[in-house]
Amino acid sequence: MTILVTGARGNVGRAVVDALVFAGQDVRASSRDAAALDVPAGVATVSADLERPETLDAALDGVRSVFLYTQRQGVEGFVKVAEAAGVRHVVLLSSGATLEPESARSRIAQLHRVVEEALIAASFGETLLNPGAFATNTLGWRADIADGVVRTAYPDSRIGAVHERDIADVAAKILADGSHVGTALRLSGPEAISFREQAGVLADVLGRPLRVEELTAEQAAARMVALGWPPEAPPEILRAWARTSREPSAVTDVVHDVTGNAPRTFRQWAEHHRADFA
Repeated sequence: MTILVTGARGNVGRAVVDALVFAGQDVRASSRDAAALDVPAGVATVSADLERPETLDAALDGVRSVFLYTQRQGVEGFVKVAEAAGVRHVVLLSSGATLEPESARSRIAQLHRVVEEALIAASFGETLLNPGAFATNTLGWRADIADGVVRTAYPDSRIGAVHERDIADVAAKILADGSHVGTALRLSGPEAISFREQAGVLADVLGRPLRVEELTAEQAAARMVALGWPPEAPPEILRAWARTSREPSAVTDVVHDVTGNAPRTFRQWAEHHRADFA
């Protein structure tokens, strides 16, 4: 049967499509506008929008498993249609914020938790993927890097930056074999690496010096909002960076345990994305 990948235009979603195709699975890729999708030959595409339930019947027809992005609006309608379509397993790209001790006070965690709970209550099985910081967040530095600088608050914050391909490989393995139902998996990269160290890796990979300029929390929050982050996100993220300046974020073995492969390093991520900083 078919595996549906929602959000297939995203960094993780597209990598899930590629991993499933490599594994020989029957894949259907979706986004709000299927015409905008760029997927491997032979992959079926469909337009699907959780906020428009009428688009979900065709997307879920004949589908056994789904890779789903967290989206609060429309999740109840998705569950209803998925149950009616006979979906057996949904793998959700959630957030490590829901597993943090202070998650009850986190708006980011609450957003993701609402979707998690809707899937947990459904008749099909669910697997929750809870990655911490994405390595792709450093793409937000591109404009500064063009000027030879990395500007960030808390440059010594140490995070377990995870490669989007590792998230995708975990998702694809679970979607293909139906394992880890009813579990929440905290994903990370292989090490807790500081923003200052990430800048050093990027300087080495790009072959040009990069200095690090420390911003105040207020300056960093304004820049994050300007880059498109919702206004409620920066304060929580900055509090997390302040905390991981004192205590590095958790590093887990989930990627290796699920896929059998070591998680990719930040240097590998930087090499894969060298052209994005050109």
